[in-house]
Amino acid sequence: MISALSTASYYNFLSGTMIALFVITLAIIFVYEYEVLRRPKNQG
Repeated sequence: MISALSTASYYNFLSGTMIALFVITLAIIFVYEYEVLRRPKNQG
């Protein structure tokens, strides 16, 4: 029971970390795209 409980909590922590990294990556991409689009770029 102890090892099973620790494994479940480990996978729960891992899934939470993955979701947090995914949200942070989306935020960084959104901010980067916003900065690029906001910047006046007259090329192409």
